[in-house]
Amino acid sequence: MIRKLLFLALTTLLYCSVNGQTVISNPNDCIQDYTIEAKTIAGNNQRVDDILISWDFKELSKLENVELSFQVQPLNSCWKKLDGKIRSSLKTYKIRNFIENTSGSQKLEFNNLNCKCLKWKAIIIDLRTNCQIETEWQFTSFL
Repeated sequence: MIRKLLFLALTTLLYCSVNGQTVISNPNDCIQDYTIEAKTIAGNNQRVDDILISWDFKELSKLENVELSFQVQPLNSCWKKLDGKIRSSLKTYKIRNFIENTSGSQKLEFNNLNCKCLKWKAIIIDLRTNCQIETEWQFTSFL
């Protein structure tokens, strides 16, 4: 009975920490009024989910000189979250045609990254003002 309760509590905690990670602009940043969110979605592999990183810059004006990319670091030792051991090299996903895609998403698939968890951050650059914002690293798991 205690094992079942412990398993249920651990599963609930893990699910809550993975399923709702949102980055909201900081009032001190030079680029504001955006949101970036990561959540798990059902994927082709029945044993693990895929990760969907979504962004919304609809409220931001003057996007013609703004670039968005995501850095993704596959990890081992998922129970250590952001302090997990690096599994493979850092991958960068640059969003093409960002002006036309002010809201959209980047799908990260388990089969392409070959890891159970990862950390990611967004890099937003305004080429007009040479302003660069890097969000804090966020932890997300495929499990």
